[in-house]
Amino acid sequence: MSKENLYKNLIIVLIILGAFLRLTVFWVSPVNNSYDDHLEVIKIYIDDSNRPTPSRCWECYQPPLYYYIGAAVFNISESIGFSKLTCWKTVQFINPFLSIILIIIIYQILILLKLTRLSILIILSFIITLPRDILTSSMIGNDYMLVFFSITSFYLFLKSVFALKNGHKFWPWLTLLVITATLGSITKQHGLLILIFPLSIFFLICSRMHRQKLYFVIPILLIGTLLSISDEIWTFSKSGTFFVSNQKYFDYTKNQFPGSLDKIEFLSFRIINLFKEPFISDKTAASFLTELFARTFYDYEWRFISPKIPWANTLGIIGYSLGLLWLFYFGIIVFSSLKRLPKIPVEMDYYSFISKVIPIVLALLFMLVPLMQTIRYPYFSSMKSMFMLPGIILLLLIIGSQIKQGSLSQKLGKFMIGLNLFYGILLVVSIFIYLGISKYYLSGPLWNLP
Repeated sequence: MSKENLYKNLIIVLIILGAFLRLTVFWVSPVNNSYDDHLEVIKIYIDDSNRPTPSRCWECYQPPLYYYIGAAVFNISESIGFSKLTCWKTVQFINPFLSIILIIIIYQILILLKLTRLSILIILSFIITLPRDILTSSMIGNDYMLVFFSITSFYLFLKSVFALKNGHKFWPWLTLLVITATLGSITKQHGLLILIFPLSIFFLICSRMHRQKLYFVIPILLIGTLLSISDEIWTFSKSGTFFVSNQKYFDYTKNQFPGSLDKIEFLSFRIINLFKEPFISDKTAASFLTELFARTFYDYEWRFISPKIPWANTLGIIGYSLGLLWLFYFGIIVFSSLKRLPKIPVEMDYYSFISKVIPIVLALLFMLVPLMQTIRYPYFSSMKSMFMLPGIILLLLIIGSQIKQGSLSQKLGKFMIGLNLFYGILLVVSIFIYLGISKYYLSGPLWNLP
Protein backbone atom coordinates (compact mmCIF):
# COMPACT_ATOMS: atom_id res chain seq x y z
CA MET A 1 0.00 0.00 0.00
CA SER A 2 1.33 3.44 -0.94
CA LYS A 3 1.82 6.12 1.70
CA GLU A 4 -0.99 8.21 0.19
CA ASN A 5 -3.48 5.33 0.42
CA LEU A 6 -2.28 4.59 3.95
CA TYR A 7 -2.84 8.21 4.99
CA LYS A 8 -6.26 8.21 3.29
CA ASN A 9 -7.33 5.14 5.27
CA LEU A 10 -5.95 6.63 8.49
CA ILE A 11 -7.97 9.81 7.91
CA ILE A 12 -11.14 7.69 7.70
CA VAL A 13 -10.12 5.91 10.92
CA LEU A 14 -9.56 9.27 12.65
CA ILE A 15 -12.99 10.56 11.62
CA ILE A 16 -14.63 7.39 12.95
CA LEU A 17 -12.58 7.61 16.15
CA GLY A 18 -13.58 11.25 16.63
CA ALA A 19 -17.25 10.26 16.33
CA PHE A 20 -16.76 7.33 18.73
CA LEU A 21 -15.09 9.52 21.39
CA ARG A 22 -17.92 12.04 21.32
CA LEU A 23 -20.67 9.43 21.34
CA THR A 24 -19.05 7.66 24.28
CA VAL A 25 -19.00 10.77 26.46
CA PHE A 26 -22.54 11.64 25.34
CA TRP A 27 -23.75 8.17 26.26
CA VAL A 28 -22.34 8.11 29.81
CA SER A 29 -22.95 11.77 30.67
CA PRO A 30 -26.33 12.43 32.34
CA VAL A 31 -28.68 14.69 30.39
CA ASN A 32 -28.74 17.13 33.32
CA ASN A 33 -24.95 17.46 33.51
CA SER A 34 -24.15 20.92 32.20
CA TYR A 35 -22.49 24.12 33.39
CA ASP A 36 -25.84 25.95 33.35
CA ASP A 37 -29.49 24.92 33.51
CA HIS A 38 -30.45 24.97 29.84
CA LEU A 39 -33.11 22.31 30.48
CA GLU A 40 -35.20 24.91 32.28
CA VAL A 41 -35.23 27.16 29.21
CA ILE A 42 -36.09 24.35 26.81
CA LYS A 43 -39.00 23.34 29.07
CA ILE A 44 -40.33 26.91 28.96
CA TYR A 45 -40.20 26.81 25.15
CA ILE A 46 -41.98 23.42 25.23
CA ASP A 47 -44.75 24.62 27.53
CA ASP A 48 -45.29 28.10 26.13
CA SER A 49 -44.37 27.53 22.45
CA ASN A 50 -42.93 31.02 22.71
CA ARG A 51 -39.83 32.83 23.82
CA PRO A 52 -39.60 33.92 27.48
CA THR A 53 -38.50 37.37 28.60
CA PRO A 54 -34.79 37.65 29.49
CA SER A 55 -35.55 38.06 33.20
CA ARG A 56 -37.65 34.91 33.57
CA CYS A 57 -34.76 32.50 34.29
CA TRP A 58 -30.96 32.33 34.43
CA GLU A 59 -30.46 31.37 30.76
CA CYS A 60 -33.63 32.97 29.35
CA TYR A 61 -31.64 35.92 28.01
CA GLN A 62 -29.98 33.67 25.41
CA PRO A 63 -30.92 33.88 21.69
CA PRO A 64 -33.69 31.43 20.78
CA LEU A 65 -32.52 29.08 18.00
CA TYR A 66 -31.05 26.25 20.10
CA TYR A 67 -34.02 26.25 22.47
CA TYR A 68 -36.60 26.16 19.68
CA ILE A 69 -34.76 23.20 18.13
CA GLY A 70 -34.41 21.51 21.53
CA ALA A 71 -38.13 21.95 22.22
CA ALA A 72 -39.02 20.59 18.76
CA VAL A 73 -36.79 17.52 19.24
CA PHE A 74 -38.34 16.89 22.66
CA ASN A 75 -41.90 17.19 21.30
CA ILE A 76 -41.17 14.87 18.37
CA SER A 77 -39.60 12.30 20.71
CA GLU A 78 -42.56 12.54 23.07
CA SER A 79 -45.03 12.08 20.22
CA ILE A 80 -43.25 8.87 19.22
CA GLY A 81 -43.83 7.57 22.73
CA PHE A 82 -40.37 7.88 24.27
CA SER A 83 -40.04 8.17 28.03
CA LYS A 84 -39.31 11.57 29.55
CA LEU A 85 -35.64 10.68 30.15
CA THR A 86 -35.25 9.39 26.58
CA CYS A 87 -36.81 12.58 25.24
CA TRP A 88 -34.18 14.61 27.07
CA LYS A 89 -31.48 12.23 25.82
CA THR A 90 -32.55 12.95 22.24
CA VAL A 91 -32.23 16.67 23.00
CA GLN A 92 -28.75 16.01 24.38
CA PHE A 93 -27.89 14.19 21.13
CA ILE A 94 -28.21 17.44 19.12
CA ASN A 95 -24.69 18.59 19.98
CA PRO A 96 -22.76 15.32 19.47
CA PHE A 97 -24.59 14.92 16.17
CA LEU A 98 -23.46 18.40 15.11
CA SER A 99 -19.90 17.66 16.28
CA ILE A 100 -19.67 14.52 14.12
CA ILE A 101 -20.96 16.40 11.07
CA LEU A 102 -18.47 19.16 11.86
CA ILE A 103 -15.51 16.75 11.75
CA ILE A 104 -16.50 15.90 8.16
CA ILE A 105 -16.86 19.61 7.31
CA ILE A 106 -13.41 20.26 8.81
CA TYR A 107 -12.00 17.53 6.58
CA GLN A 108 -13.57 19.27 3.57
CA ILE A 109 -12.02 22.58 4.69
CA LEU A 110 -8.57 20.99 4.82
CA ILE A 111 -9.06 19.64 1.30
CA LEU A 112 -10.08 23.13 0.11
CA LEU A 113 -6.87 24.52 1.62
CA LYS A 114 -4.96 22.00 -0.52
CA LEU A 115 -3.15 20.25 2.31
CA THR A 116 -1.33 16.97 1.83
CA ARG A 117 -2.97 13.90 3.34
CA LEU A 118 -0.27 13.70 6.01
CA SER A 119 -0.92 17.31 7.05
CA ILE A 120 -4.67 16.63 7.10
CA LEU A 121 -4.00 13.62 9.32
CA ILE A 122 -1.94 15.76 11.71
CA ILE A 123 -4.52 18.55 12.03
CA LEU A 124 -7.44 16.14 12.38
CA SER A 125 -5.63 14.44 15.28
CA PHE A 126 -5.71 17.80 17.11
CA ILE A 127 -9.35 18.48 16.29
CA ILE A 128 -10.85 15.11 17.21
CA THR A 129 -8.99 14.91 20.54
CA LEU A 130 -9.47 18.53 21.63
CA PRO A 131 -10.85 18.00 25.17
CA ARG A 132 -12.91 21.20 25.22
CA ASP A 133 -14.63 20.17 21.99
CA ILE A 134 -15.38 16.64 23.22
CA LEU A 135 -16.77 17.81 26.56
CA THR A 136 -18.79 20.73 25.19
CA SER A 137 -20.42 18.60 22.51
CA SER A 138 -21.72 16.13 25.10
CA MET A 139 -23.74 18.71 27.05
CA ILE A 140 -27.17 20.24 26.59
CA GLY A 141 -26.50 23.90 25.80
CA ASN A 142 -26.19 26.34 22.91
CA ASP A 143 -22.38 26.71 22.89
CA TYR A 144 -21.68 23.87 20.49
CA MET A 145 -24.31 24.96 18.00
CA LEU A 146 -22.39 28.24 17.68
CA VAL A 147 -19.19 26.26 17.03
CA PHE A 148 -20.99 24.35 14.29
CA PHE A 149 -22.30 27.45 12.52
CA SER A 150 -18.95 29.27 12.89
CA ILE A 151 -16.87 26.55 11.25
CA THR A 152 -19.53 25.74 8.66
CA SER A 153 -19.55 29.45 7.78
CA PHE A 154 -15.78 29.27 7.33
CA TYR A 155 -16.23 26.42 4.84
CA LEU A 156 -18.86 28.41 2.90
CA PHE A 157 -16.65 31.50 3.06
CA LEU A 158 -13.83 29.56 1.42
CA LYS A 159 -16.18 28.18 -1.25
CA SER A 160 -17.41 31.74 -1.97
CA VAL A 161 -13.89 33.18 -2.22
CA PHE A 162 -12.59 30.40 -4.47
CA ALA A 163 -15.69 30.62 -6.68
CA LEU A 164 -15.05 34.35 -7.16
CA LYS A 165 -11.39 33.68 -7.84
CA ASN A 166 -12.14 31.10 -10.53
CA GLY A 167 -15.04 32.98 -12.10
CA HIS A 168 -17.60 30.35 -11.06
CA LYS A 169 -21.07 30.92 -9.65
CA PHE A 170 -20.57 32.23 -6.14
CA TRP A 171 -24.11 33.21 -5.20
CA PRO A 172 -25.25 29.74 -3.94
CA TRP A 173 -22.30 29.64 -1.55
CA LEU A 174 -22.76 33.23 -0.44
CA THR A 175 -26.48 32.64 0.15
CA LEU A 176 -25.71 29.62 2.33
CA LEU A 177 -23.00 31.62 4.11
CA VAL A 178 -25.44 34.41 4.98
CA ILE A 179 -27.90 31.80 6.25
CA THR A 180 -25.37 30.04 8.52
CA ALA A 181 -24.00 33.38 9.77
CA THR A 182 -27.54 34.48 10.59
CA LEU A 183 -28.29 31.20 12.37
CA GLY A 184 -25.10 31.59 14.38
CA SER A 185 -26.17 35.10 15.36
CA ILE A 186 -29.44 33.84 16.82
CA THR A 187 -27.71 30.97 18.64
CA LYS A 188 -25.48 33.03 20.94
CA GLN A 189 -24.87 36.75 21.27
CA HIS A 190 -21.27 36.68 20.07
CA GLY A 191 -22.42 34.71 17.03
CA LEU A 192 -22.79 38.17 15.47
CA LEU A 193 -19.04 37.99 14.90
CA ILE A 194 -19.61 35.44 12.11
CA LEU A 195 -21.03 38.27 9.97
CA ILE A 196 -17.40 39.17 9.29
CA PHE A 197 -17.35 36.37 6.71
CA PRO A 198 -20.16 37.63 4.42
CA LEU A 199 -19.14 41.27 4.97
CA SER A 200 -15.61 40.46 3.83
CA ILE A 201 -17.06 38.91 0.65
CA PHE A 202 -18.85 42.21 0.02
CA PHE A 203 -15.59 44.18 0.32
CA LEU A 204 -13.76 41.59 -1.78
CA ILE A 205 -16.27 42.06 -4.57
CA CYS A 206 -15.93 45.85 -4.34
CA SER A 207 -12.12 45.76 -4.37
CA ARG A 208 -11.89 43.26 -7.25
CA MET A 209 -14.18 45.31 -9.51
CA HIS A 210 -16.96 42.71 -9.54
CA ARG A 211 -19.44 45.50 -8.94
CA GLN A 212 -22.10 44.09 -11.25
CA LYS A 213 -22.44 41.32 -8.66
CA LEU A 214 -23.41 43.84 -5.99
CA TYR A 215 -27.01 43.86 -7.25
CA PHE A 216 -27.33 40.40 -5.75
CA VAL A 217 -24.92 40.73 -2.82
CA ILE A 218 -26.30 43.90 -1.21
CA PRO A 219 -29.93 42.73 -0.79
CA ILE A 220 -29.07 39.29 0.60
CA LEU A 221 -26.40 40.74 2.89
CA LEU A 222 -28.81 43.41 4.12
CA ILE A 223 -31.52 40.83 4.83
CA GLY A 224 -29.07 38.58 6.68
CA THR A 225 -27.69 41.45 8.75
CA LEU A 226 -31.14 42.69 9.74
CA LEU A 227 -32.22 39.19 10.75
CA SER A 228 -28.99 38.72 12.71
CA ILE A 229 -29.38 41.89 14.76
CA SER A 230 -33.15 41.45 15.17
CA ASP A 231 -32.64 39.24 18.21
CA GLU A 232 -30.48 41.83 19.93
CA ILE A 233 -33.07 44.51 19.12
CA TRP A 234 -35.82 42.32 20.66
CA THR A 235 -33.72 41.71 23.77
CA PHE A 236 -33.00 45.42 24.11
CA SER A 237 -36.71 46.18 23.88
CA LYS A 238 -37.32 43.84 26.83
CA SER A 239 -34.27 44.70 28.95
CA GLY A 240 -33.16 48.21 27.98
CA THR A 241 -29.61 46.85 27.67
CA PHE A 242 -27.59 45.80 24.65
CA PHE A 243 -25.90 42.40 25.09
CA VAL A 244 -27.80 41.85 28.30
CA SER A 245 -26.48 39.15 30.63
CA ASN A 246 -28.24 36.89 33.11
CA GLN A 247 -26.22 38.66 35.82
CA LYS A 248 -28.26 41.82 35.22
CA TYR A 249 -31.21 40.01 36.81
CA PHE A 250 -29.65 37.44 39.13
CA ASP A 251 -26.75 37.57 41.59
CA TYR A 252 -25.98 33.85 41.77
CA THR A 253 -22.28 34.46 41.11
CA LYS A 254 -21.77 37.30 43.60
CA ASN A 255 -19.78 35.07 45.98
CA GLN A 256 -17.64 33.50 43.26
CA PHE A 257 -13.88 33.95 43.37
CA PRO A 258 -12.08 36.33 42.55
CA GLY A 259 -15.05 38.73 42.74
CA SER A 260 -13.45 42.01 41.63
CA LEU A 261 -11.48 43.18 38.63
CA ASP A 262 -8.41 44.20 40.64
CA LYS A 263 -8.00 40.58 41.77
CA ILE A 264 -7.93 39.17 38.23
CA GLU A 265 -4.45 38.25 36.95
CA PHE A 266 -4.72 38.83 33.20
CA LEU A 267 -1.09 38.06 32.36
CA SER A 268 -0.03 35.38 34.85
CA PHE A 269 0.22 31.73 33.87
CA ARG A 270 0.22 29.58 37.00
CA ILE A 271 1.26 26.33 35.38
CA ILE A 272 3.20 25.09 38.43
CA ASN A 273 0.15 25.55 40.66
CA LEU A 274 -1.96 23.84 38.01
CA PHE A 275 0.32 20.79 38.06
CA LYS A 276 0.07 20.69 41.85
CA GLU A 277 -3.73 21.11 41.81
CA PRO A 278 -5.12 20.09 38.38
CA PHE A 279 -8.68 21.09 39.30
CA ILE A 280 -10.06 24.57 39.92
CA SER A 281 -8.78 26.18 43.11
CA ASP A 282 -8.12 29.62 44.61
CA LYS A 283 -4.49 29.22 43.52
CA THR A 284 -5.39 29.24 39.81
CA ALA A 285 -8.96 30.62 39.45
CA ALA A 286 -7.83 34.26 39.48
CA SER A 287 -5.37 33.72 36.62
CA PHE A 288 -7.14 34.43 33.34
CA LEU A 289 -4.68 32.60 31.06
CA THR A 290 -4.43 29.63 33.42
CA GLU A 291 -8.21 29.25 33.51
CA LEU A 292 -8.52 29.28 29.71
CA PHE A 293 -5.62 26.84 29.29
CA ALA A 294 -6.93 24.44 31.94
CA ARG A 295 -10.51 24.47 30.66
CA THR A 296 -9.26 23.74 27.13
CA PHE A 297 -7.13 20.70 27.93
CA TYR A 298 -8.89 19.04 30.85
CA ASP A 299 -12.08 18.81 32.89
CA TYR A 300 -10.77 21.60 35.11
CA GLU A 301 -14.17 22.46 36.60
CA TRP A 302 -14.87 18.74 37.16
CA ARG A 303 -18.16 18.03 35.44
CA PHE A 304 -17.05 14.60 34.22
CA ILE A 305 -14.40 13.26 36.59
CA SER A 306 -14.06 14.23 40.26
CA PRO A 307 -10.83 15.11 42.13
CA LYS A 308 -11.93 12.44 44.61
CA ILE A 309 -10.81 9.87 42.03
CA PRO A 310 -7.03 9.46 42.68
CA TRP A 311 -6.31 8.84 38.99
CA ALA A 312 -8.00 12.13 38.03
CA ASN A 313 -5.06 14.28 39.19
CA THR A 314 -2.56 12.25 37.18
CA LEU A 315 -4.83 12.47 34.14
CA GLY A 316 -4.96 16.24 34.53
CA ILE A 317 -1.17 16.48 34.65
CA ILE A 318 -0.98 14.43 31.43
CA GLY A 319 -3.52 16.75 29.78
CA TYR A 320 -1.71 19.92 30.77
CA SER A 321 1.63 18.47 29.68
CA LEU A 322 0.15 17.74 26.27
CA GLY A 323 -1.37 21.23 26.21
CA LEU A 324 2.09 22.74 26.64
CA LEU A 325 3.34 20.56 23.78
CA TRP A 326 0.46 21.86 21.62
CA LEU A 327 1.50 25.45 22.34
CA PHE A 328 5.12 24.62 21.54
CA TYR A 329 4.20 22.79 18.34
CA PHE A 330 1.96 25.51 16.94
CA GLY A 331 4.51 28.09 18.09
CA ILE A 332 7.03 26.43 15.77
CA ILE A 333 4.59 26.69 12.85
CA VAL A 334 3.88 30.37 13.59
CA PHE A 335 7.58 31.14 13.90
CA SER A 336 8.32 29.42 10.57
CA SER A 337 5.47 31.32 8.91
CA LEU A 338 6.72 34.67 10.26
CA LYS A 339 10.18 33.94 8.85
CA ARG A 340 8.53 33.49 5.46
CA LEU A 341 6.36 36.61 5.80
CA PRO A 342 8.22 38.78 3.25
CA LYS A 343 7.69 36.05 0.63
CA ILE A 344 3.99 35.51 1.29
CA PRO A 345 2.62 38.21 -1.10
CA VAL A 346 4.70 36.66 -3.88
CA GLU A 347 3.66 33.10 -3.08
CA MET A 348 0.01 33.82 -2.38
CA ASP A 349 -2.59 35.46 -4.60
CA TYR A 350 -5.01 38.03 -3.21
CA TYR A 351 -7.91 35.59 -2.80
CA SER A 352 -5.79 33.04 -0.93
CA PHE A 353 -4.45 35.80 1.28
CA ILE A 354 -7.99 36.92 2.19
CA SER A 355 -9.04 33.32 2.84
CA LYS A 356 -6.40 33.09 5.57
CA VAL A 357 -6.42 36.59 7.08
CA ILE A 358 -10.19 36.93 7.64
CA PRO A 359 -10.57 33.68 9.65
CA ILE A 360 -7.55 34.64 11.76
CA VAL A 361 -9.19 37.99 12.54
CA LEU A 362 -12.43 36.22 13.45
CA ALA A 363 -10.56 33.68 15.58
CA LEU A 364 -8.85 36.45 17.53
CA LEU A 365 -12.19 38.20 18.09
CA PHE A 366 -13.62 34.97 19.48
CA MET A 367 -10.58 34.79 21.76
CA LEU A 368 -11.49 38.22 23.14
CA VAL A 369 -15.00 37.13 24.20
CA PRO A 370 -13.97 35.60 27.57
CA LEU A 371 -11.76 38.64 28.18
CA MET A 372 -14.65 41.05 27.66
CA GLN A 373 -16.97 38.87 29.74
CA THR A 374 -14.43 38.73 32.58
CA ILE A 375 -14.07 42.50 32.54
CA ARG A 376 -17.87 42.79 32.81
CA TYR A 377 -18.19 40.09 35.46
CA PRO A 378 -14.90 39.24 37.23
CA TYR A 379 -15.68 35.67 38.27
CA PHE A 380 -14.03 32.40 37.27
CA SER A 381 -17.30 31.32 35.57
CA SER A 382 -16.73 34.11 33.01
CA MET A 383 -13.35 32.68 31.98
CA LYS A 384 -14.83 29.89 29.88
CA SER A 385 -12.81 28.55 26.99
CA MET A 386 -16.18 27.41 25.55
CA PHE A 387 -16.75 31.05 24.62
CA MET A 388 -13.70 30.98 22.36
CA LEU A 389 -13.97 27.38 21.10
CA PRO A 390 -14.85 28.49 17.53
CA GLY A 391 -11.69 30.64 17.57
CA ILE A 392 -9.55 27.77 18.85
CA ILE A 393 -10.69 25.51 16.00
CA LEU A 394 -10.23 28.28 13.42
CA LEU A 395 -6.67 28.84 14.62
CA LEU A 396 -5.93 25.10 14.57
CA LEU A 397 -7.09 25.02 10.95
CA ILE A 398 -5.35 28.16 9.70
CA ILE A 399 -2.06 27.72 11.56
CA GLY A 400 -2.08 24.00 10.80
CA SER A 401 -2.57 24.75 7.10
CA GLN A 402 0.92 26.30 7.12
CA ILE A 403 2.56 22.89 7.69
CA LYS A 404 4.91 22.48 4.73
CA GLN A 405 5.88 19.23 3.06
CA GLY A 406 9.06 17.84 4.63
CA SER A 407 9.22 20.62 7.25
CA LEU A 408 10.17 20.17 10.90
CA SER A 409 6.55 20.76 11.90
CA GLN A 410 5.40 17.94 9.63
CA LYS A 411 8.00 15.56 11.05
CA LEU A 412 7.06 16.49 14.61
CA GLY A 413 3.41 16.22 13.60
CA LYS A 414 3.76 12.45 13.15
CA PHE A 415 4.87 12.25 16.77
CA MET A 416 2.02 14.54 17.88
CA ILE A 417 -0.58 12.30 16.23
CA GLY A 418 0.34 9.46 18.57
CA LEU A 419 0.33 11.68 21.67
CA ASN A 420 -3.01 13.25 20.73
CA LEU A 421 -4.71 9.91 20.19
CA PHE A 422 -3.21 8.50 23.38
CA TYR A 423 -4.56 11.34 25.52
CA GLY A 424 -7.91 11.60 23.75
CA ILE A 425 -8.64 7.91 24.23
CA LEU A 426 -7.27 7.96 27.79
CA LEU A 427 -9.48 10.91 28.74
CA VAL A 428 -12.66 9.40 27.30
CA VAL A 429 -11.98 5.94 28.75
CA SER A 430 -11.41 7.55 32.17
CA ILE A 431 -14.69 9.47 31.91
CA PHE A 432 -16.46 6.26 30.83
CA ILE A 433 -15.12 4.37 33.84
CA TYR A 434 -15.41 7.03 36.53
CA LEU A 435 -18.34 9.29 35.62
CA GLY A 436 -20.80 6.98 37.34
CA ILE A 437 -18.95 7.60 40.61
CA SER A 438 -17.96 11.20 39.91
CA LYS A 439 -21.48 12.47 39.19
CA TYR A 440 -22.18 12.52 42.94
CA TYR A 441 -19.17 14.77 43.57
CA LEU A 442 -19.23 17.33 40.76
CA SER A 443 -18.31 21.00 41.16
CA GLY A 444 -21.90 22.01 40.51
CA PRO A 445 -25.36 20.45 40.60
CA LEU A 446 -26.93 17.94 38.29
CA TRP A 447 -29.94 20.01 37.25
CA ASN A 448 -33.44 18.83 38.06
CA LEU A 449 -35.26 17.33 35.10
CA PRO A 450 -38.16 19.75 34.50
